[in-house]
Amino acid sequence: MYRITAFLFLLVACCSVGFSQPAFNPKDGDRIVYVGNALMENEQQYGFLEYLITSNHPEKQLSFRNLGWSGDTVFGDARSYYTSPPGPFELLIQQIRAVQPQWVFLAYGGIEAQSGKAGLPSFAEGLQRLLDSLNRMQAKVLVLSTLPQPVTGSENEAQERNNLLRLYNQQMAQYEDGEQVFFVDIFDAFDGTESNAYWESNGVHLNEKGYLKLAHTVLASILGPDLENKLALDISDNALLSGDAISGLKSDRKAGTVSFTRVSHRMRLPGDNSEVTVKGLAKGMYALTVDEELVAVGSHKQFAAGLALEQGPDIVQGRELLELIREKDRVYFQQYRPQNRTYIIGFRQYEQGRHKEGLEALDTLVFWLEEKINLAKKPVRRQYRIQPVASN
Repeated sequence: MYRITAFLFLLVACCSVGFSQPAFNPKDGDRIVYVGNALMENEQQYGFLEYLITSNHPEKQLSFRNLGWSGDTVFGDARSYYTSPPGPFELLIQQIRAVQPQWVFLAYGGIEAQSGKAGLPSFAEGLQRLLDSLNRMQAKVLVLSTLPQPVTGSENEAQERNNLLRLYNQQMAQYEDGEQVFFVDIFDAFDGTESNAYWESNGVHLNEKGYLKLAHTVLASILGPDLENKLALDISDNALLSGDAISGLKSDRKAGTVSFTRVSHRMRLPGDNSEVTVKGLAKGMYALTVDEELVAVGSHKQFAAGLALEQGPDIVQGRELLELIREKDRVYFQQYRPQNRTYIIGFRQYEQGRHKEGLEALDTLVFWLEEKINLAKKPVRRQYRIQPVASN
């Protein structure tokens, strides 16, 4: 009996490990909200994180709101443009509650760490209060670690600064419970000499390449290793070696032609590891078309080694999706943080409060753009064809 019980226990344990859910598993209709300092606010300029998340869930209608605020802390300090209640923290909570999130990406600690070790207890208390508030909203939270700062004076000063940031990261990691709060460590991905390419010249804010790196790092942490968009075939026996499922594979080794239908598991951006490998082609040069559009040309050796796809219908679709995301974020920012907000929604709204109706009308445009995003991200069935390049 003991052996049977032990066996069942091990079986359940193994199954639990093998089928464990990822930290981030949104449901259809969920809203994801970004809250934090400049790391979150500036993400809306690029939209890579939203792009990768939404294209990884093409079957789900997800919506995103960016409430990031440069210089903000867990106390909402940067939001203190009111001279009367609500106070900064209360305003932060009001803004989060208003968008009704199911998931919150939280990025704090970088500003608070400037207070040194002495400020750690206060930061811990403020973060706990914020997490408690989000828990009452029944929102799941992904707490991002701070990033290192490559430029802070001398090498010793930089090391001291980054050690302090790690200390704050260790504090944030303690709040992970595996159910409502998850800690996402992005520090090490940006720590190293080669990481200088990810920063603006000020050494404080990420550049475009940095935000693409951030998106892939976060996604790998919350969803598991990022799937490479690499398709490999061997036409000598019409076998799919790796990649997305394909259908209708036909090959004629004598004529040198290969054709099949493919639905990519998700869209990619240019230069983002998209590749097609075809083994078994006879000696010669070949052209690859997708939906009758020329995408790549290479020799049989290049196809056998793997040919990078830097253009084509899927990449065009991806660019259009990314631009829709950026446009939606621009419109929402105008609504969420309008110019002259003190006069429109602040304590002096008695002067220009009539413009508040115009801000509310932007909801329609945001919702319309979200519908376009959810349509644009859907995978498309595409026809691939490889054929010899005619020689002169």
